[in-house]
Amino acid sequence: MITDVKYYSEDLEKVSKLLEEFNGKIHFIKKGAIHDFSKENITERFNNIFRSFPYEIETASHDIGYSIYTLELFDLFYEISNYDGKIDTKRIEESKSRFENKILDTQDVYLISDFIEDYFHSLTYNYGEFLKNAKSFHFFTEIENEEVILNNLLNLYRRILEDKSKQISIFWGVSLTKEVSDSIIEMLCDFIEQRILVLNPPISKDSLINKMSFKAIELKSIQWLGTQQELCELFYELNKKGWIPDIVGGERKKIAESITELFDLEKTKRTPSSNIKDSFYQQFKGELIDGERTYNFLDSKKYERKFDKINNNR
Repeated sequence: MITDVKYYSEDLEKVSKLLEEFNGKIHFIKKGAIHDFSKENITERFNNIFRSFPYEIETASHDIGYSIYTLELFDLFYEISNYDGKIDTKRIEESKSRFENKILDTQDVYLISDFIEDYFHSLTYNYGEFLKNAKSFHFFTEIENEEVILNNLLNLYRRILEDKSKQISIFWGVSLTKEVSDSIIEMLCDFIEQRILVLNPPISKDSLINKMSFKAIELKSIQWLGTQQELCELFYELNKKGWIPDIVGGERKKIAESITELFDLEKTKRTPSSNIKDSFYQQFKGELIDGERTYNFLDSKKYERKFDKINNNR
């Protein structure tokens, strides 16, 4: 039984490393632009890609590529989630501009790691959404039995893992190597096997081992009395002044999660339903401009810096 997303830590690290070590050309995948920026449309399209079991088969690949559509959709969904379901006009114009320019940032490859981590985090804690979407697949019409659906997916995944000429397309608008795709499919197989065990607990010791993940130590968080932006500024200044090392792109989400474990950010919630980890990461990741990470809010006239007087580490 999988009780905590930390169960996937080693597997996610392996996938992240495969992405970081990829030294080929990142390909641009042409997809249409987003025209409807309503909460309903963004949420529906996001769920179709990031809250669903993948099933489309494609030719085995040695390339990595992505579309601006998928990157923007991911960011817009979390912006909607964190800002009361609305996207301001300026952000919409920025999004439209990016579709027009079709500019690829090589650092965006790290966002694929974010997609994967977010996917398994949600699969662990919001599995019901995935099952609901699976039941809507045309080939599962009128099938309500969860185990039947899972066994069909498991059979598909195992067959593709054995076929060197094919792979599963994990996210629409994202191309991955077969090695990365297979690694993710192996994780999904593990999840499905564990879920089937929950539905049919084994009695015999010879049955499939029921794996249990858990937190070994419960840590006491420190209550953060500022805003999430101020916490981002603190770490920005600590890095800038040489008190902490640079954060590698693929590690940024893990560091953000560590920070939200260390600090209690409950008082920074905009709404009772806000997801603290997700909202903080959206602030913490900032933007990469000419290879340098920046935070737009730092240049805002409305924002008053709190930590810019920190001394350099000599």
